[in-house]
Amino acid sequence: MRLFSRHGFEGTSIRAIAREVGLSESVLYAHFENKQAIFDAVIARYGPQDSARALDGVDHELANTDPPQFLTQLVGAFLDDWDREEARTLISLVSRDGLLQSEPLRAALSGTTDYATRLFSDWLAEGWIPEHLGPGDRLAYSFTGPIGLARVLHLHADAGPAERSQARADVLRHVDLFAAAVFRDHGKRP
Repeated sequence: MRLFSRHGFEGTSIRAIAREVGLSESVLYAHFENKQAIFDAVIARYGPQDSARALDGVDHELANTDPPQFLTQLVGAFLDDWDREEARTLISLVSRDGLLQSEPLRAALSGTTDYATRLFSDWLAEGWIPEHLGPGDRLAYSFTGPIGLARVLHLHADAGPAERSQARADVLRHVDLFAAAVFRDHGKRP
């Protein structure tokens, strides 16, 4: 990841990768078909799917009892994870080199979207959210869009502490505003 972030995808050679990890090129090719496969492995290790471990600290029962608080905890956990140096380096790399369409990254983002869609669909069905605001996929897109944009624009490798702190505050304000706008009686069970 250090080489890719320093030199970009195109500027990083298989030879440089092999040298960095202390292997010959032939041994590296025995493990990876090409440079794209190495990059995909980096994304698999440090990318969004790795962020799933951030969910361990979230009280999942809140999804059934206090959805707005659940969303706040959920997004807070992801913000913590995305503020790690490796995560910020990776998002800088994929956005700078136009690699946002890599298959592992797309799969992870689809999984996140599917998860959010299920949450909002369940909350619609249970009456937490008025029906006219649905369907769940539209709510999920409206909720996650600004959060993803903040990640790309403000939680990157070159962002200083003030920019990262401001991004966190902006995202959490978005969560509060979204919850106040869509949940009946500010998250009280109907």
